[in-house]
Amino acid sequence: MKKICILLICSLIMVSCNSISQPFSHTIIDWVDFVKINGKEYEALYSVIIADPKNIGEKIGEVKFKVSDNVSNPSYRTKDGDAAFWNKGTEIFSVIDREDLIAIQDKNSINGYRIYYSRSEDSNFNYHYKDINLETINKIELYDGNTILINTLKNETEINDLLSILNEGTVSASFSPNTTHGDPATYQIVLYGEEKIGYYYSLFFDGNVWFWHPWDTSIISNEIELYFN
Repeated sequence: MKKICILLICSLIMVSCNSISQPFSHTIIDWVDFVKINGKEYEALYSVIIADPKNIGEKIGEVKFKVSDNVSNPSYRTKDGDAAFWNKGTEIFSVIDREDLIAIQDKNSINGYRIYYSRSEDSNFNYHYKDINLETINKIELYDGNTILINTLKNETEINDLLSILNEGTVSASFSPNTTHGDPATYQIVLYGEEKIGYYYSLFFDGNVWFWHPWDTSIISNEIELYFN
């Protein structure tokens, strides 16, 4: 009986010590890529790039606090200078003539900047392919998966022909790419018009089929391959 009591006491001590060493569990927060500056919160736009670095305006501030590394409280309220993933000291820039946009230098982005959008400024800002006025497009750039420029189209006929291939794609929400030999190859297409920004989308090729996601998944004619050679 004495041995049983000793074992029970030891077990209670071990449980108690474990509770003390790990009093709280850490909450993992899936942060949206945001930046807060001058009282406004901006979210990253993954379908938009700066059309020309000359369209970047003046510096308007710096990141003061990186929340993804330091905040585990889901009730945390963001404040000026907060950013989800940028380090303290990262510079924040305006975009000329676009009060709803800001920019941060990003070597992995085409033309060198990641663009952020404040919905509070203009909730009607449309950046999906279906919302673009394609008649204003005057240049198209095509890139491989490493954002290496493959082709640039400036001729009106070539531009219209390529846009026709995209527009005539067949919507197939149930399509599943062939991954027998690995993930599909990824390419990028950037559409430029008269705006300060360009519209950026990914295209994919699984070895047999070209497809993309302008809204729903769409199968593209293999004719598009001619523009990537």
